[in-house]
Amino acid sequence: MNAASLRSLIRSHSIEYAKKNSLPYTEYKTAIIFDNIADNFLPTSYDCIEKKKAWSERLNKRHSQVQNVCEMQSSNSSDALLMNIFCHPKIDSWKGIRKLFGVSEINPEFGIKPELRLKSGQGDRTEIDLAFGNILVEAKLTETDFTQKSVSAVKNYIDVENIFHFNHLPNNGENIFHYQIIRNIIASVQLNKRHILLCDDRRGNLIRNYYEVVKCIKDIGIRKNCGIIFWQDIFSKVGRELKQFLSEKYGIYP
Repeated sequence: MNAASLRSLIRSHSIEYAKKNSLPYTEYKTAIIFDNIADNFLPTSYDCIEKKKAWSERLNKRHSQVQNVCEMQSSNSSDALLMNIFCHPKIDSWKGIRKLFGVSEINPEFGIKPELRLKSGQGDRTEIDLAFGNILVEAKLTETDFTQKSVSAVKNYIDVENIFHFNHLPNNGENIFHYQIIRNIIASVQLNKRHILLCDDRRGNLIRNYYEVVKCIKDIGIRKNCGIIFWQDIFSKVGRELKQFLSEKYGIYP
């Protein structure tokens, strides 16, 4: 399934969900925007978000394409989906989730900025979607790809040529493809963390693109610390209330 097809599917599910629960929203071609941010969340998760300052501040992230709207109001927001799951009060009690990620506890942080080292000495704006334990997570839902960046911009990262067989990274001569994954793997190495891509198991292109980057990593230990977990994997490990929400609103099933 490509990005457009998944956007259409989620949009349909979200409209049905909004109508069923009498939630006001505005329709756009590829998504709906909930009038109230809270309506884009499972109430149980949203209650927890409101009680923690670092989490509630994340709700203010602006939408990149719609003026005067927050990212978390969009039915397609991977950030909102991430917080719906990892801010749930029972997330740490689900043994299956801890086992899936290979951690003993989950204390999620969202939107952290590791400030990667650049040859130019300038600041880097890298943002990590989710971090907990020894893991950094890049979350994708309906995004088309991992974006691209000029060869010179990617080479500006101090560690990139130490970590990757640079000439083998996917490129068209002028730009390096799958830039976000390259950047985040550099962050995971600098912070001594594992790197996980969290995406839908129907997004074959994202899966292929991720491993196109991973296979260019020089060190086998770093390669082994990279992997993919699917939203569908998470669905099978969470409680009934969250399962129902994920299936009704996002069309996510095991």
